[in-house]
Amino acid sequence: MSSLDSRLERGRKFLEEGEHFRILTHYDVDGVCSAGIVASKLLDMGKRFHISFLRNADRDFILREAEKGEPIILTDLGSSLVNELKGDVLILDHHKPPGDSDEVIHINPHLFGYDGSIEATATTMAYILASDRKYARCFLAGILGDKQYLPRDGPVGLNRKLVELLDVRMEFDLPLFGEVGDAVFYSIEPFYPGLSGNREGVHRMLERIGINPTRNVDTLDPDEKTRLGSYLALNLVRNSKIPDAGKHIVDLDFQVEGSVRYLTELIDSACRTDNQSVAMAYILGEEESFDRMEVLRREYRSQVIEELYRMLENLIEREHVQFYYARSSYLASTVATIATMHLLDPKKVTLAMHMGEVTSVSARAHRSIMDHVDLGDVMRRVAEELGGHGGGHRMAAGATIPRGREEEFVEKVNAEIERSLSR
Repeated sequence: MSSLDSRLERGRKFLEEGEHFRILTHYDVDGVCSAGIVASKLLDMGKRFHISFLRNADRDFILREAEKGEPIILTDLGSSLVNELKGDVLILDHHKPPGDSDEVIHINPHLFGYDGSIEATATTMAYILASDRKYARCFLAGILGDKQYLPRDGPVGLNRKLVELLDVRMEFDLPLFGEVGDAVFYSIEPFYPGLSGNREGVHRMLERIGINPTRNVDTLDPDEKTRLGSYLALNLVRNSKIPDAGKHIVDLDFQVEGSVRYLTELIDSACRTDNQSVAMAYILGEEESFDRMEVLRREYRSQVIEELYRMLENLIEREHVQFYYARSSYLASTVATIATMHLLDPKKVTLAMHMGEVTSVSARAHRSIMDHVDLGDVMRRVAEELGGHGGGHRMAAGATIPRGREEEFVEKVNAEIERSLSR
């Protein structure tokens, strides 16, 4: 930990000595929250900054920005380029790095004995760098946004240590917010086939169990919440291939100035609709952005629900892989995650592929096979064989491959998964 402490001190000195910073970050919740903590800290210090949100670690763009000589901060990306970067560079990342370098300030949990896929996010690194409890909501949103927690247990590793120091209220409850009818209608995690996106189905269900759809979820008494939960659990048992799907009706939340899960949903929706600046504005103190994020939340969830039904109708299965062709790249990762966690065969890897000038692939594995399969390695190896590139975490990874080689890619991934499971 002394090495981590020394790097944190270097990072804090880096912030103190600069005047104007270039911040490059990933476009998702962890990226926005980690950059948001850094940006908030810089504002408190009277510093200036310019933020850009990237869909992936665009090597050429990042290297060009770094060569301009302005102090640059990379959050939730950058570790993959650690051996190529030099100068005034601070990296706050949690993706497994190919190495390390004294040429930059590199703060990554993998370097200090923590697994960045489950035990610490980029937001975790930003939070310990900023070292201020007022950024706790962002830190916790980063954990929830990157799904770095275990069902029924909560955060682990460095995340767990920091949560315990915060002494915040942690609970497992129905992840439903606002009016009951709307909450179920827009639900995507879990996704309830026949209820999510189906207003008539929701109203029939609520009428059957005696709950007014305009009631706020927070006003339900224990008996009403139990009836609602039981019906939703039955829906998952009937429609999911996950053995314990009925237990997925509850999820982790933290209570810090309100529900952190709801905040995470708002930020995620802004991110997934390319409105990261709206989420960033809210993090930096613009309260008016809250209502805009709620509008984006409903719009985004409607699109995800439509795509999930489309995925269920067009799923193609191999022995160890299940895949479909997504209509957009930004929906692909969300649909792959939800399908893997709540709906599809947990013994198979899920691939969502979008064909553009090149084909982008989002890959997800269920926790039940994570001890045998490292998706990040699989995506990297197979994509490179086909002239593309890939990588990521054990359970969540991605790749970009030349268009026209999708079937070949699927077959190679299927063979790689078979080898991994047979070891």
